[in-house]
Amino acid sequence: MLKKKLHISFILLLYMGVCTPLNAQISVTLPEANITARSNYTVTLSSGTYNGLVGLIPVIEVKANTANFANTVGGTATVPLNAAFLKIRSIGSLSVLGSSTEVTLTTAYQVMYTALANLSSGAFVVDYRINSAANTWVAGIYRTPIQFYTGVLSPNRITPATPNFDITIPAFMTPQATLGTVNLPVNSFSIYRATNGLSVTKTISVSNTVPYILSLQTGSSLFTFNTSLPYNQLPSSAVSQVSGTLTGIGTATAINLSTTSQALTTTTGIGVPTNNNQVLNAAFSITGANLKQSFVQAGTYLVPITFTWNKLSTAYPSGTLQTSRSGNLQVTVSDLSEVVANQTNVSLAFSSASDYQQGVSKQMPAHLKISKTTPYNLYVRALTSSLTSGANQIPLNVLRIGPMVGQTGMNTVTLSTTSQQLINTANPVIDRNLNVLYSIPASETNKLLGKPAGSYSTTIVFSFVAL
Repeated sequence: MLKKKLHISFILLLYMGVCTPLNAQISVTLPEANITARSNYTVTLSSGTYNGLVGLIPVIEVKANTANFANTVGGTATVPLNAAFLKIRSIGSLSVLGSSTEVTLTTAYQVMYTALANLSSGAFVVDYRINSAANTWVAGIYRTPIQFYTGVLSPNRITPATPNFDITIPAFMTPQATLGTVNLPVNSFSIYRATNGLSVTKTISVSNTVPYILSLQTGSSLFTFNTSLPYNQLPSSAVSQVSGTLTGIGTATAINLSTTSQALTTTTGIGVPTNNNQVLNAAFSITGANLKQSFVQAGTYLVPITFTWNKLSTAYPSGTLQTSRSGNLQVTVSDLSEVVANQTNVSLAFSSASDYQQGVSKQMPAHLKISKTTPYNLYVRALTSSLTSGANQIPLNVLRIGPMVGQTGMNTVTLSTTSQQLINTANPVIDRNLNVLYSIPASETNKLLGKPAGSYSTTIVFSFVAL
């Protein structure tokens, strides 16, 4: 009897060892690369111990004990159970990967494996697959207790039976690797004349799991300037002449560029986008007035720019998280030129004796409109050798062309078929109006005497080069 009693005591001790609870935690950290690419991630983890019992064949099942993966670090975000898939890889020394079934995690038991024979004790190893495309991931640690169950076998042969299953989502804000150069091309005078001037949008791809505020700053308060074209003096163009904003973002604000980092949104920032990927549209604008003030000289204006992403201070994890990308902002002004005659017909009338005695003149306010993005000369010449009326002629040199009173920077010249210089090396300008005076002085009226009455005409050409 003593021997039998000792044998029973040994079985009781073994039974108690099987039922002793063990603390365990299954933890999967979803890599940034899988979140960004929306690709599956699988990790193999030891998930407890299977305790075999001779003569008994198990059916292994699993379920979640909560309706979703709850956020353990605060916030309202959760992870749906169906983002997780489980498949038994091995039990003890037996590989069951080919015969086990991958199941979607739910609150109902799902059969993972039905044994065909008795299983020996050993490590219980499971593949955990996370479907990254199934969710928009917000940084945090998400948890659900799961229940492994070995069917009718009692007690449960897997310990621990109810481990915590954690999914950790890393905090990141990852913009595209390089920004390159944002170019604002000024290639038409219509851009200068438009109130809104010129605007160009730079697209920036960003992947993130935390909300953030995007800021922008320049590396200098002035643009550097480079050109192979003529210039009178180097332009001094302030970066504050350019504004920046984000289009399509409800919290966006507009700024004038500065060497100080300025937020492009309100303090609410930009949230985690659907599917964790978004394209930001950063718009850079220069008004027509600012273009005329600071970007008239043809050439290239360049300044470094830096975008900085800062995690909202209220978002998990605590502390700062910052990412920056640098590039260049460039304004390219083309070599443009335009001269417009606002009035195409000019008439000088000799209708009285005093006109012949004193000469005549004609004032033409805003007669010419000059636009040129490099220093310029202005020339005038006639296309015919004389003023003609049928077979009758008056020599060209009776006519003077020059500035009206108050008009500066302009010479008075005698009309000829050879180009005469009205303006010499003037600074680049947009829409400069010239007030022109046409005249035949009294000293030249004798050349009109004896000419038959009529209209004597020629064609006059204004140009930036001597033709």
